Amino acid sequence: MKIAIEELAGCSGCTISVLDLHEQILSLIQQAEIVYSPVIMDVKEPPEGIDIAFVTGAVRNEENQERLKTIRKRSKKLVALGTCACYGGISGLSMLSNSVDIFRCVYQEVETGKAGNPLPQEVPSFLYRTFAVGDIAKVDYYITGCPPKEKYLQTILPALVKGDTVQLSKKSVCSECDRVMGSVDKWHLRRRHEGIPDREHCLLGQGYLCLGSVTFGRCGAACPHHNIPCQGCNGPSLDILREPCRDIFNMMIRRIADLTGIPQKSLEKEMYDVAHVMYPYTIGSLIMEDKEISHIRDLIKEGSSQ
Repeated sequence: MKIAIEELAGCSGCTISVLDLHEQILSLIQQAEIVYSPVIMDVKEPPEGIDIAFVTGAVRNEENQERLKTIRKRSKKLVALGTCACYGGISGLSMLSNSVDIFRCVYQEVETGKAGNPLPQEVPSFLYRTFAVGDIAKVDYYITGCPPKEKYLQTILPALVKGDTVQLSKKSVCSECDRVMGSVDKWHLRRRHEGIPDREHCLLGQGYLCLGSVTFGRCGAACPHHNIPCQGCNGPSLDILREPCRDIFNMMIRRIADLTGIPQKSLEKEMYDVAHVMYPYTIGSLIMEDKEISHIRDLIKEGSSQ
């Protein structure tokens, strides 16, 4: 059994999450050989005859696209590992600016840069948009998470190597949260920096935009457990993925309206920085953008034109 891990536009956190298996990775490599992984070993190109290839990161430039096509051809099974690979992830937010402005910011406008620094010409060209791995190549399995949690990788990876199937939770983050709903009288929208949330009660009920109800679980509700609203890093919940008339934005508005009795139109006017608050991990996904009710197309058009 030969395993490869390819790195595209991402932070390498998903590969590190594999290493976070610690001693269990020793038993894994007794059954399967890791033949390629830029983070783990110094092998320049993926070999032929790969049984399972894990691809992390989104497809943002021409090199990403070429490397994805190569490893797809050389692999029997391809797994999108992590939310960037599954839904475009944080790299998708780059579509809110044009490439010239991005390069100018990175190379000239940061504190460590200089105003006269030349913009690089030799780097791979950006594609016209960010893509999730499944938008470019056939994907056999998806493992979401930013990064995927060790608890689930301990179950998923050995099963993939053995060719077994496993039954895992398909519920949202809310199903894993230990909070209870409190009073929602005089509900008003709060920014994350406003006040200190009550640890016992639902964050959304307190006015904080917690995306737990529209986000796929398997993270143990880690952020709400530490008094931080869910930001949606596991990608959309299955009810949103399955239904073309459901989107992260409209489902959040609907649930807040049901919770508080405030009209949906009034709530929509209160929403702020929708791209970064509602779609930070999914804005690069064609699956999410192609929904008729999605706000993603308008956000990309508005952002890149500024």
